[in-house]
Order: sequence, then structure tokens, then C-alpha cells
Amino acid sequence: MDEDETLYRIEYTVQRRLPGEDDFTDVGFGSSGEWSDLDAADHALGSYIQNRQWETEPGMPNPKEA
Repeated sequence: MDEDETLYRIEYTVQRRLPGEDDFTDVGFGSSGEWSDLDAADHALGSYIQNRQWETEPGMPNPKEA
């Protein structure tokens, strides 16, 4: 990385609330990666969510099933 280059990353959590539940629970998380501008970070983030490519921990549903 160039020491004069500004980089951006958007970190996120995916949550859901099923019928009959009172609160949302975490079903995934991730990061947009490392980008030189916010538009690129936003585009990557949108793509990862649309394609259900977020990370999970044990006990979280498969992103394709969420």
C-alpha cells in the first residue's frame, strides 16, 4: 500500500427476525474488503450481500438458507 493512499472498508452484520421472535439475531457478518474509494467498497458490499457471500459462525444458518 502506498503510504499516501487512503483506504476504506465497510464492516457489516446481517441479522434477521423470524415470525414469533421478539428480536433480531445475527446470521452473518463480513467486510467489503479494502478499497481506495467508498463507491468501490459499497459496490463490493452490495454484491456480497446480494450473492449471500457473508461469513458465519457455528450455529448460524447457511447464507443460501437465510
